[in-house]
Amino acid sequence: MIPGLKKRVLNLHDVLMYVAIARKHLRLMSLLMCLSLTGALVYYIYAKPIYYSKALVDIGYLALPVDTDKLYKDGRIRAVIRQLIAPHIRERTARALGVKASEREISKNYVLKIATRLNSEQNLELEVWPSTKEWAAKWSETMIREFLLDRQEKRIAEKDETIKGLEIEYNNINAKLSEKLNEKYDKKTEQDITHSAILLNSVKSLPLDLARINKRIDEMGRVRVRLTDSDLDVVARLSLISSIEKKTESQLGVGQMVSTPASGEAPKDGAAPAPTSNSVVVVPPMVKSVEPWEAVAKEQQQVKSQIEEAARTYLPGHRKMMDLSKQLDTVNRQLDTEYQVAQNRFDLEYQELINKRNDLDAKLPEYQEILKKHESLTQQANSLSKGDLPYQRHLDDVRKKINSIDFGGEKERVDLNYLGLLELRDTPVSPNRLKLALFALLFGTILGLGVPFLIEYLDHTLTNLEQVESTFQLRGLGIVPKLETAESPALISTDDSKVNSLIENFRVIRTNVLSMGSLSKTPHVIMVTSSMPKEGKTVVSSNLAISFAHTGVKTLLVDTDLRRGRLHRLFGYRKSPGLSNVLLDEISLDEACRPTNHENLTVLSAGRHLETGTELLASQKFSDLMVTLRGRYERIIIDTPPVLGLSETSIMQGLVDGVLFVIWSAHTPIRNMKAAIEMLQANGANFYGFVLNRLDLSATQNYYQYYYYSHDYYYHRHALENA
Repeated sequence: MIPGLKKRVLNLHDVLMYVAIARKHLRLMSLLMCLSLTGALVYYIYAKPIYYSKALVDIGYLALPVDTDKLYKDGRIRAVIRQLIAPHIRERTARALGVKASEREISKNYVLKIATRLNSEQNLELEVWPSTKEWAAKWSETMIREFLLDRQEKRIAEKDETIKGLEIEYNNINAKLSEKLNEKYDKKTEQDITHSAILLNSVKSLPLDLARINKRIDEMGRVRVRLTDSDLDVVARLSLISSIEKKTESQLGVGQMVSTPASGEAPKDGAAPAPTSNSVVVVPPMVKSVEPWEAVAKEQQQVKSQIEEAARTYLPGHRKMMDLSKQLDTVNRQLDTEYQVAQNRFDLEYQELINKRNDLDAKLPEYQEILKKHESLTQQANSLSKGDLPYQRHLDDVRKKINSIDFGGEKERVDLNYLGLLELRDTPVSPNRLKLALFALLFGTILGLGVPFLIEYLDHTLTNLEQVESTFQLRGLGIVPKLETAESPALISTDDSKVNSLIENFRVIRTNVLSMGSLSKTPHVIMVTSSMPKEGKTVVSSNLAISFAHTGVKTLLVDTDLRRGRLHRLFGYRKSPGLSNVLLDEISLDEACRPTNHENLTVLSAGRHLETGTELLASQKFSDLMVTLRGRYERIIIDTPPVLGLSETSIMQGLVDGVLFVIWSAHTPIRNMKAAIEMLQANGANFYGFVLNRLDLSATQNYYQYYYYSHDYYYHRHALENA
């Protein structure tokens, strides 16, 4: 087919589908349209009429000598317009027109809407939609008048309240100013400041002294660490002590008492001193050298030089060498003594510095408290001396505000002047007959189109072969039309009655089953089943067996529903004897198989009713029976119970070649189809496809799509061929 033509055919098909849905729900669509029009008519009869008026208000902005906008926050035009349509103004206007009601009642029963806007000349246009013509004529003017009165009353009240508050503030400032003047000349305050200054002067050097002592302790601490070096001789150690003593004068004096730690050892650098329990009195041998150690060190050097010179001439045991050695020992002892004195002096001075630092640290909080108190008293004094001017200035500002508000507080900056009505409708603007009719038609159309399509969307059944194929990935083998005139299930035959037009439908199904057999297992034994009872699988299996028999194939139709088998009724037989009797060895297979009035077709009914039919069908005897039947018949059609809720169909999957699944069009829920197909697939079913049963060809969407399956098509075609 030409692509463009195919596209047009598909579009025509979609249009026909929509037309079919519309025809199907035509009564509902008409009812919804009538309901919408009826609702509009009822609303038109009982709705309250609404009138309309538009008035013009001149807005003037006056330049007042006193700016009160900051005080009242109502001097801007936008703020005035917002206040004009405020709820309390509406209530006040309604009272002026003789109605006492709340703003909600007014909006509901009297004035539906009020709108304001500024025109190109910056004048205010006031639109009103009241429920009476009288209010339409009077509301705008009354509203402007009441609004101006309300603003005037509020301004007077706010002016009085503001002046009262400013007067209270004025009196408070006066009282504060008097209090400040009294504090300024208070003698006790001056005495406190003087005493605080004296105390601060006595301790003001404390931070500097503490910094110096900390620096000195750090320097001496580094020297103490160097003195512990074992590689240094006595002279080097004395030099270190001397270098640190030359930087500052010694803090020790003879007769001075120095507190030392209880252990007798000086604390380590940076560590807090241990609790003191001993006091040492400084005596001259502790701090004063016998003679300058530099001279002794020089003498030591000379003796060492003499020993080196004599060693070149004399042996170590020579008397001169021995005298020089004794002299060197004497000098070394003198240096040791000098180092001991220097070290004692150094340790005592270091301990004294630590003691002084501890004393200064203890006095530091007191110093900070004195400094804080002095600064507070000084600041208070400065504030007292400088505070008069701000208080006086603030007092003048308050006095100026009082005078300004008293002079211009009641005057309006924005002046509203009502100019009259621009438009007044004599007839109601609502409800509008034309708009209401159009809205009702539009709403009815939306309902009439939307509800049927919603019903179709919520329909969980399938009526289309393509839908079933795409949903379950099964091939559609054909359809069976719904026969409205048939009083009982119809079986096909070769006569020319309308009922037996089904012969063409089952020829299509038969052909498609055989074609599927070429792709999988040969359709020797075919199972016909469905998801639920009463979907027409018995009629479909019977007609399919008849269709195979018409081709000259020896065919057997078996009813395996041992509980509710009804296949025998289609052929006018009794239920027994049948399959259950054969499985129970009550009769032979030949006695149970009964011929029909269709050539080459034999029927094996269900037989005696059994509740234990599942066990019989799962037995080896039934398997052996199927092997026997395969040898006797060329085609076997098995009518089974429904899949859901029963187990017989799943049990027999290994004994059949394939499954033909029957679906009741527009009746079987999709979820039931899905559950049944999944159950069969889980048990290894080989699907030939499905048959869409009882398809209503009188429905427009089905008639146009499946016209070639209908009796009318074949009837008219046969008539044309004969002509």
